[in-house]
Amino acid sequence: VDDINIYVQDSDFKPPSDPNTPMIMIGPGTGIAPFRAFIQERDASDAKGKNWLFFGEWNRATDFFYEDYWKQMEAKGILKVSAAFSRDQKKKIYVQDLMTENGAEFWKWLEQGAGVYVCGDAARMAKDVDKALHKLIEVHGKKTPKEAKAYVRNLRQNHRYMRDIY
Repeated sequence: VDDINIYVQDSDFKPPSDPNTPMIMIGPGTGIAPFRAFIQERDASDAKGKNWLFFGEWNRATDFFYEDYWKQMEAKGILKVSAAFSRDQKKKIYVQDLMTENGAEFWKWLEQGAGVYVCGDAARMAKDVDKALHKLIEVHGKKTPKEAKAYVRNLRQNHRYMRDIY
C-alpha cells in the first residue's frame, strides 16, 4: 500500500449559510466550476434564496460550460443566467459589461442582502469586476466614490463579497 500525502485547505468560499440569502455568482471561463456545486447544493437543500450567474467566455457555441445544466436550473426557476461571449460579435462583451447593463437590478439584489462571489482570473477579470461593482454602487446606490468604497469594504467584512481568484 502506497501512502499519498494530501493537503486540505479550509475555505470561506461557499454559498451563504442562510438558504434564503440571494447569491450573485461571477465566473468567467473555468471560474464557473464552483458555482455548479453551489447551485447543486441549493437545489438539493431546496434553498429559497435567489441565484444569479454571470458567465463569460469567447464563443457561445464552443465555450458555454455546463450550458444544459444552467438551462435546466433556469427552467426550474432556481437560477437567472447572464452570459457574455466576447468573440461572438464585433464589440467585445464581458461579464463586467453585463453587470453594468443590469446595474439597477444588481443594486436591488445587494440591498436585499445578496452575497457576491467572484471566481477566476485575478490579472484582469477580477479587477474589472471590482471596478464595475464600485461603479454600479455609485450610480444605482447614489453614492460618492468614497461611499461606494466603504460599501464594498462592508460587503467584504460581512463575507458578502467573496473572491476565489487566481
